[in-house]
Amino acid sequence: MNTLTPQMQLVMDYVETTNTVVFLTGKAGTGKTTLLQHIRQYTRKKTVIVAPTGVAAINAGGMTIHSFFQLPFGPLIPGGSAQAARSYSEEKLELLANLELLVIDEVSMVRPDVLDQIDLVLRTVKTNNYPFGGVQLLLIGDLSQLSPIIRDEEWVMLSRYYNTPYFFSSLILKKTPFVRIELNVVFRQKEQTFVDILNEVRDQRLSTENLTLLNERFIPDFIPATDEPYITLTTHNSIVQQVNSEFLAALPGTEQEFKATIRGEFPKDAYPTETGLKLKIGAQVMFVKNDGSAEKKYYNGKIGTVERLDTDTVHVRCGESEEIMVQAVEWTNVKYALKDEEISETNAGSFAQIPLKLAWAITIHKSQGLSFDRAIVDVSEAFTHGQAYVALSRCRTLSGLILRNPVTADNIIGDPAVSLFNEQAGQTEPDAASLLTAQDNYRLFLLSELFDLKPLENKVKGFESLAPGIEKDLLQVSEKFIRQLKPERSKDASAYFLEKLTRTIESLHLQLPLLVGTSKELAGKADKLISWLMTRAAMMKHFTVAEFNNQDYLDLKARGKVKPDISYIKLLDAKPNQELFDDIMLWRERQAKKENIMPNMILTEKTAATVAEKLPVTLKALSAIKGIGPLKTTQYGPVIIQLIRDYQQKLTGITAQNNLF
Repeated sequence: MNTLTPQMQLVMDYVETTNTVVFLTGKAGTGKTTLLQHIRQYTRKKTVIVAPTGVAAINAGGMTIHSFFQLPFGPLIPGGSAQAARSYSEEKLELLANLELLVIDEVSMVRPDVLDQIDLVLRTVKTNNYPFGGVQLLLIGDLSQLSPIIRDEEWVMLSRYYNTPYFFSSLILKKTPFVRIELNVVFRQKEQTFVDILNEVRDQRLSTENLTLLNERFIPDFIPATDEPYITLTTHNSIVQQVNSEFLAALPGTEQEFKATIRGEFPKDAYPTETGLKLKIGAQVMFVKNDGSAEKKYYNGKIGTVERLDTDTVHVRCGESEEIMVQAVEWTNVKYALKDEEISETNAGSFAQIPLKLAWAITIHKSQGLSFDRAIVDVSEAFTHGQAYVALSRCRTLSGLILRNPVTADNIIGDPAVSLFNEQAGQTEPDAASLLTAQDNYRLFLLSELFDLKPLENKVKGFESLAPGIEKDLLQVSEKFIRQLKPERSKDASAYFLEKLTRTIESLHLQLPLLVGTSKELAGKADKLISWLMTRAAMMKHFTVAEFNNQDYLDLKARGKVKPDISYIKLLDAKPNQELFDDIMLWRERQAKKENIMPNMILTEKTAATVAEKLPVTLKALSAIKGIGPLKTTQYGPVIIQLIRDYQQKLTGITAQNNLF
């Protein structure tokens, strides 16, 4: 797929130019995963990708929802507090505070309480009451496929709050406008007859004619030819294990085991294949990863037969094609971190193994997202919504499909709640006009974000007395302006806040060196506060001369184009109390000239730095510093103590007491 379809382009427009919640859906094989990778590559927003299961997360290139948000696995009762946010590290809080786009893949398997908890966490961290704290959600999935897994005892609790177990029943989505965009060009299947059958199965309205046509693929006692490998899709994992074990045991020859190498953090439920992969020559296998090389000889879901086994290599033949030499490849477990104001992906762990698994059989659940040229499907024991559709739609062609048992209407299990939601949501498909409205709303949101100074409440804790005007001149005025938000007043508002922010920065800048000497933790917080204030002030300065527009704001925010024009030394990277250190060094030079001795004979540079850092206020404390001692304290102590007092008075305006002892 070299170009985007109109529906795909509409999704891209919504993602890039609005913050509207988007539900991206579509039949199996319509390119949802391909579009996700396109968005991941090209979006300018700070993005995190999550999924409900380990395998889905690895396939999507992200993390599981529960791992990223540190959520418990049990039911999450709505209306409570954001428990997870309380245990977040400072790095996680900063990452979430900067998040702009959250992609949830395979959302059909996400429970409603999980979505409500995500909303609560993001609103708590972002300190605003916008849905999801103003973070845009891109929800990707097909509700006609697999459903959330909720045990009966869990549903007893959750059913008090939710009508259905699906994400769309979440309390937040019921009161949040969102758009549903459906991809309708099928890339996986090319036969229109098969596409029509799958569409009818998906909608639980399979006609008698198409049911008859589908059941023509029922071939009793079908035995695949050795040169045409088929994979069996069935409902229960126990059947899969039994089939694969029996077939492997029946093969002649010696079994060889390949051991996986696991480093760092890699959750067990995300293992793409066995840690001890047992193979024999003649074993039917499936590739579980796309070929990352330029040759692209295999893809996730491709079936083949083991031809030869070497120490670290498996030779696989797929049909009549040439033999493929397969060696261990690596999967990475992604974690997200904030670096230089950008959200970056970091490798938390890896799983290295031959990218194969036994493939005489696989569960329907684990086949979701895969494509097969030939498959034997058994949905006679389908027990939940979407199973039959997922199984049948894995196959690329009707001729490549074999039914182990005939399909009946009872096997095609649907959920009326899904049908009703699809019908209602389908009536509000977005168009150019609704996109324009969403873009206007996004402009107002970004404008309010520029003037929202509420994050200062937490950042200023610990040294409120050093910036007494923050509450009255910044926080209160900011809150009032946002309540009466008017784009035409943005220039005047920017000028007002620029002046107040500049004063606050200058006040903190003057007093920060003293903080460095008394409390590194407090100094670090002050350093971050000043950086935040400077960035916001630089943005305000830009919009004192230019009309507010989305593109300028996003460029300033996301592309690092903010150039603060306020002089500020990063004191944490310099010596503690640099100005006092300089004063001591200057006095040392003058005193050395008076005594006609080397400056180091008075104080070494290291000792001077220690004095500046520790800020001793008595002769006794000064004498205890290594490199000074009683003799130098008697000789130079009163002068050094006076330099320290002058420095402190300059910073705080507080007159030092006269008692040296």
